[in-house]
Amino acid sequence: MNKHKGFTLFELMLVILLMGLVVSTVKFPNLAQDPFDQVDQQSKKLAALINLASEYAVLNNTLLGFSVSESSYVFLMFDGEKWQPMPEPPFTETELENDITIELALDGLEWQEQNLLSAVEWIDEEQLEENSEQTEEEKQMSFPQIFILSSGEISPFDLDVSYDNGFDEPVTFKVRGEFITPVLVLDPKQIDEL
Repeated sequence: MNKHKGFTLFELMLVILLMGLVVSTVKFPNLAQDPFDQVDQQSKKLAALINLASEYAVLNNTLLGFSVSESSYVFLMFDGEKWQPMPEPPFTETELENDITIELALDGLEWQEQNLLSAVEWIDEEQLEENSEQTEEEKQMSFPQIFILSSGEISPFDLDVSYDNGFDEPVTFKVRGEFITPVLVLDPKQIDEL
């Protein structure tokens, strides 16, 4: 009686071939996210955070602010005397991913006829003098550029979120606030149609 113990070479080759076919049908995610998707995701995140901050301001009857630099953003709260960074997530200072920048426009917006919430009215000269040891970016981030009122109103703004690594085609989305929330996210096609 001659019993086989093991597999033949043909059987092993057949199993390896079948495993190869199964693996070739599986799609692995691309680890490098598409620039369009990166900017789309960051724009929607910013819009959602501003909308959430507006709801927070209404529910807590408080005055909030939003400040941006080229590579980060922060939400601020007015404590009755001065502006303080909000300590609880998701409103804490956030650094942007590499190759993504944000640029804020407050004045000269075509769709804005009257800016009811002028930043000049809220500037605290004493607070600016107290922060004289800070860098220009730190000063910029310590005072709101966008005001979020407890009434649900916000100061009008356009916030361009861009991806530009110098190699790929630049991509820009626009987050737009028009006096009240919710803020809008405009993709490149919608921006071209403006």
